[in-house]
Amino acid sequence: MTETKARRRAGRPRVFDTDAALDKAVRLFWQRGYEATSMADLVAETGVAAASLYAAFDNKAGLFAAVIERYAATFSVHLYAPINDPALSTYEAVKGLLERAASSFSEPGTPAGCFMYSAAAAVSPASAAIECLLRDKRIAAEALLIERLRRGAAQGELAANTDPAVLGKFINTVMEGMSVQARDGATIDELLSIAKMALDRWPAAI
Repeated sequence: MTETKARRRAGRPRVFDTDAALDKAVRLFWQRGYEATSMADLVAETGVAAASLYAAFDNKAGLFAAVIERYAATFSVHLYAPINDPALSTYEAVKGLLERAASSFSEPGTPAGCFMYSAAAAVSPASAAIECLLRDKRIAAEALLIERLRRGAAQGELAANTDPAVLGKFINTVMEGMSVQARDGATIDELLSIAKMALDRWPAAI
């Protein structure tokens, strides 16, 4: 076989828009979960040949890891932007976070709820590494929130007896519940009501 024919048989890796493919994969995993999404589903959704997906990500687990990073760099960055805004008070930052959660989790253009919770709901013990990836991201997000609350406490914005770690876990638990409610069909108004109830218990400094 000549070198030219060998090149023709091997073919060239298909060039595709990685971010666009990952965005489509995010939505598919978000909607179905990790276990229920097959490589055939991903090929159909992204329009990228299986060989190209394998070449770029090795396997479904590798693609899912890239999807987690893509979600973190897009949706999560938007969701947690208030927490990272130094111009906001601690209360305003948390209020912004919960209100963005309400709108994001019920956004018509995306699957309901939060990807980080929804995608982990149906992960089997055989995919423990996948659950670890998701858990690490959730823990990192919670740590970011708790650090913001600690700064607020240090600046005298919280009641003196407030434990920032416990408050952070409470807020995180509210968001997790909002995600489940959104998956079950809760509207943005219902989610905002949940956020307001949580904020009504804000431990403001006296």
